[in-house]
Amino acid sequence: MSLKGTLDELPLSDVIEMTSLGNKSGLLVVADTLGSTVGSLGFNNGRLVSASCGALRGESAFYALLGVREGSFSFEPRDDVPAEEFNLSMASLLIEGMRRIDEVRRMRNFMPSDAIVTLSGEGPQDPIEASVLGYLGPGSRSVGDIVAGMLVEGAADEYDSLRAMARLEERAVVGVIRPARLVHESSLT
Repeated sequence: MSLKGTLDELPLSDVIEMTSLGNKSGLLVVADTLGSTVGSLGFNNGRLVSASCGALRGESAFYALLGVREGSFSFEPRDDVPAEEFNLSMASLLIEGMRRIDEVRRMRNFMPSDAIVTLSGEGPQDPIEASVLGYLGPGSRSVGDIVAGMLVEGAADEYDSLRAMARLEERAVVGVIRPARLVHESSLT
């Protein structure tokens, strides 16, 4: 039996849980508000066996899809789901996914999409930081552009991208120019 709906009616985490608890096999496709496919999750007897979101695959794709709040979903039962990419507990994935969503909200308060990132010094300490710096280039870009670029390239999801930028800023490898509204709000607290 296929299932279709909108994410404002039924959050993706609930759809995933129902699919898992129901031991369903098939493909859960997530679309944006314009109907374009954002990504998909493959299930085999209720186990999540594959995930894709843009160029992201596996756990990173799962976490990125879990953060999608607007759009629609459709689940089509089928036996020919994509090959198994991972085999983790659904409960663990959902708990970690919700933790990441909360952490992204917290990080977005200090590093909003319209903040500008500029290169200041040194170099990266891990591959995700290297990707952030590679996408940044010699100039400057907004946080939103960097996160979007990292997603498109499949280098990292929003959580990992924001954490890498925060580490780079902490070590003064990059500078982050925050919008005036944030500077004003922080001086009030």
